[in-house]
Amino acid sequence: MKFYNSSVDHYHHKTKWAVILTNMLNEPLFTLYNLTAFILCKDLGATAFQIAILTMLRPTVSLLSLYWSANLHERSDKLKSNLLGAGFLSRLLFLFFPLYENAWFVIIAAAVYLMFYRAGIPAWMEILKLNLSKNSREKIFSWGSAIGFLEGSLLAIGFGRMLDGSSGSWKSLFFFSAIAGMINLFYLARIPINHSETTLPKKAKGSFLFQVIKPWRESFHLIRKEKQFSIFQWGFMISGIGIMMIQPALPLFFKDTLQLTYTDIAIALSIYKSLGFVISSPIWGRLLNRFWINQISSWVFILTGLFSIFMLFSPISRFWLYFSYFLYGIAQGGSHLIWNLSGPIFSGNDHSAKYSRVNIVMVGIRGAFAPLIGGAMCVALTPFSVLITGGGLCLYSGYWMLKQRALKSSVS
Repeated sequence: MKFYNSSVDHYHHKTKWAVILTNMLNEPLFTLYNLTAFILCKDLGATAFQIAILTMLRPTVSLLSLYWSANLHERSDKLKSNLLGAGFLSRLLFLFFPLYENAWFVIIAAAVYLMFYRAGIPAWMEILKLNLSKNSREKIFSWGSAIGFLEGSLLAIGFGRMLDGSSGSWKSLFFFSAIAGMINLFYLARIPINHSETTLPKKAKGSFLFQVIKPWRESFHLIRKEKQFSIFQWGFMISGIGIMMIQPALPLFFKDTLQLTYTDIAIALSIYKSLGFVISSPIWGRLLNRFWINQISSWVFILTGLFSIFMLFSPISRFWLYFSYFLYGIAQGGSHLIWNLSGPIFSGNDHSAKYSRVNIVMVGIRGAFAPLIGGAMCVALTPFSVLITGGGLCLYSGYWMLKQRALKSSVS
């Protein structure tokens, strides 16, 4: 059955504004989420173990996100409800922050947020694929992301000053930021979806064990079958392990070695990182139309490795802290684009949710051990050693992908 109730321009217009509005209304909570580890350290007295658990849970909960979209490619009629349900559940626990002041509750809320944030990505990417052409999709997505990061850079300064001025202000900030994200769901609910034809609902087949194993089997089958997709995933795996190892070290490094305030952290994360992200995002979008995604990935991983290496010089001068975060912002501009759009790019005419789901699986796998290794190295050695090791893995990943000389296959 065909849908004729809306023109292609109507889908394009509605989806373009949905991308922009989603980035703008989601950014306040995402900005605060990036400060979670520092809030735990400075306001709630979290231990290195708790920071390591937070860092480990962030990617590991992606393994549960996998099941949220497990049958999405068989139920295209559920794209919107899948996205809206994930958006609501991701923000729910933050509404209770004014009632509790507990490190473990913050850790659980942050983990649940990221779990459902990632759970909604396959549905969102498939909606963008259905409603936008390839060229406009990459342009709109990169510009929408840049607008969100620019907003985040301004918010982070204000949030940093509020957090420095009042130790309990983080509770109300999380609450109102979650409300802003909830408001966005009302607009997303009104987006039309450009189905070329309906997908008849299918009942789940097989036993419970079959349904548990099915997403894993499908994910690893794609990696084995698609050579270019496999190169992309292994490159991201090596670099991802490196950057996840670094995460437990950064709060300790900032607090004990650099002795940064919330405002200092906000300047590094928002102004310099966001500046790199905002400047580079449109450029990455244009490059993705000219170069194959695996070649761009290698550049992203090398820049990520340089971020960690230059961070080692930050005790000498604050310049290196800001410069390294500027480089990291550039790398994140590319990483954000290729990670989210890899599903639509590699899937071709197939359903993109299956490919996007593989990204989530791989994040969960490396998240199960990489942060713990980084945390253990912080305790046994120093945060410096973690920065060197993690940066080295990122650099090696970029070098390895350059060696593959991946050529663009027939996907489009």
